[in-house]
Amino acid sequence: MKYIIPLLAVVIMVSGCSNNYVLKQSTINEYQLSFEDINGIQFYNSHDIVLTNYEEVKSDKSTSKGNLNVNFDKQVDQVIIKANTKGRIIKDLGENKYAVSFEPDNTKQLVFGRRAKDDVFHLQAIEWKNGRGKVQYGDKVYFTHAGADECSLRFNLNRRFKENRKTHVAKGNKVK
Repeated sequence: MKYIIPLLAVVIMVSGCSNNYVLKQSTINEYQLSFEDINGIQFYNSHDIVLTNYEEVKSDKSTSKGNLNVNFDKQVDQVIIKANTKGRIIKDLGENKYAVSFEPDNTKQLVFGRRAKDDVFHLQAIEWKNGRGKVQYGDKVYFTHAGADECSLRFNLNRRFKENRKTHVAKGNKVK
């Protein structure tokens, strides 16, 4: 057959892909995400986060054989949040900062926000000293491991492209 039969139906092409993206302010702006939208997204931490709290439980002193002996007992509380642990944004703290919980207890949260030099949301701390951050986690103050400031929030973005196309082949117009 010389001619192609005209297509009368609408053709829908759907191609999907799932990718792991870093949360950026530009992404929030591009997709016009509200807090409700962001609250419904499953987030993951990009790196391990190790939080350590040291509490002095007791100390005692004694003297023997002319020496002063001092014993210190410390309670060490450590929280490990492995890379790719599921988390969710539970609070908009303003100033491009969000409270993220990686545990069912939402009082245990970490703050992620933008740094002045880039668009990516990274782990924030009350203060950073020698690469370690001081953070509030639940009702205690913890210190992060060195390098924790590189931890960012990641999420899956599924894109689907939809195209409606109607095609027909012109039969021609013969002079009579």
